[in-house]
Amino acid sequence: MYLLDTTTVSDYLRGNVGVLSKLKSVSPKLIAISSITKFEIEYGLRKKPSLRKVYQQQLEEIYSQTRDIEFNTTVAIEAAKIRDELVKAGTAIGLADLLISAIARHYELIVVTSNLKHFEKVQDLRLEDWKS
Repeated sequence: MYLLDTTTVSDYLRGNVGVLSKLKSVSPKLIAISSITKFEIEYGLRKKPSLRKVYQQQLEEIYSQTRDIEFNTTVAIEAAKIRDELVKAGTAIGLADLLISAIARHYELIVVTSNLKHFEKVQDLRLEDWKS
């Protein structure tokens, strides 16, 4: 199953051909969006309210057709492990990416992102970039 990162949802909203093509070829039952990604998207739209009108229909469509994965206690424990690993390796990443990584690693999901630079630092995390 695939977990869409915030960059991938943003690429979808902007009409990236690679992301749109891959989304059409994969069953929506195999695609999830985390509560962390929804937080980032919603916060971004609050910073730029004019974009809500532009993207609202697309957001409702992708949110309704994909699975919802929430951050919970077991994922929090996984996030603590990942943060410890990254700090010890001297390769810390942003909090949102850390939390999304924890969700993906705990549930054994493939993170779909064009932000490979950050996610590649997390051990045992499967990644795909649909943007290209």
